[in-house]
Amino acid sequence: MNEREASALVGLKREIKAVRANVRELKGQAERWRKVCATLRGLAGLSDDQFRNLLRTESLPE
Repeated sequence: MNEREASALVGLKREIKAVRANVRELKGQAERWRKVCATLRGLAGLSDDQFRNLLRTESLPE
């Protein structure tokens, strides 16, 4: 393996680490939004069916 290939591998490894860190942050962010959503759902007094219909209406995943 020459120096150029080694440098490319190091760069790819760094990029993979950055992407994984970003994915971890996005997962945490999604979990926080789920909690906010559950709180708002409770405050609005929506049943499971009403909530699913609302998600479908707004083209959001359940």
